[in-house]
Amino acid sequence: MSSQAFGLSIDERRRLLAVNAAAAQFFRRELLRATTGWPLEYLRAYGADWVLSTESPWRVGYAPQSFSNLVDHLQEQGFGFGTMALAGLLDWSKHGDAVDLHQDKLMLVAHDRRSSPVGFVSIGSDGVAGSATTVTPVHRPSNVLVGAVEQRSLLAGGAIPVIVDEPVDAIAVSNVGVQAGGQWAGIPVCSGGLSTAQANMLREFSTSDKVVVVLAGSEVERNQSAGYLLDLAFSFDRVRAVALPPGESLAGLAQESGAKRVHDLLLKARPLMTYRASGSGFAALRTTDLDPPGPGPGL
Repeated sequence: MSSQAFGLSIDERRRLLAVNAAAAQFFRRELLRATTGWPLEYLRAYGADWVLSTESPWRVGYAPQSFSNLVDHLQEQGFGFGTMALAGLLDWSKHGDAVDLHQDKLMLVAHDRRSSPVGFVSIGSDGVAGSATTVTPVHRPSNVLVGAVEQRSLLAGGAIPVIVDEPVDAIAVSNVGVQAGGQWAGIPVCSGGLSTAQANMLREFSTSDKVVVVLAGSEVERNQSAGYLLDLAFSFDRVRAVALPPGESLAGLAQESGAKRVHDLLLKARPLMTYRASGSGFAALRTTDLDPPGPGPGL
């Protein structure tokens, strides 16, 4: 839903964007302050702990398990309860107290097509990722992207966007892309699917005319990912897919076999027509690629 549909003024929109930016800074600070806990263990387990570096483009944060740490912080920054509630950052306790809506979760910023911070995607201690912000005057899950703004320099330099489901897989792709001279940029959709609006947004951020979709997970998940290719075909000239063996993930492959294994796998992406549906998802029909990729930089 657009801000116009909510009757939002320019100043009100700016205020909502500012409170989201302040919340993102708070979450980032909390993660960088942490010395123990499941968020650090989770990131390390998937080889994503490089996001803890100040040099990482990924500004992953952490919403602490607290009563009102975020609310108190935002109040000190001059934001009122109404602004926080409208942005989807505040909840009310049964006693009428303003409390943090997001607690004990890793947080990634969702941006709109103007690169404005309009909401968040979260990862729980169970590893499940999804949109943490519902519909607000500035945010709708189908109209935002995670990772495109953070990887703006990669995409502007010609990196091929790689559509994955999990944020840790996107971070692994980004890491591989950096090591491969800027060839790949991971974009997570976090189980929410990829909309036409998101495909168009991604094309606006990209200078490459090629995009790769990773088919992974269950058959249902693979079929959903394969469905993205039609929307992407309206925005990208070359839409390719690569299927992972059942039970494998790009983050896992990077951990077990190294960045070169992921890089080589992505180079083998081919048109979806060269795959067939099977009981375990999609399998390659042929070993040759109808559109062979050019030689990429070595790792």
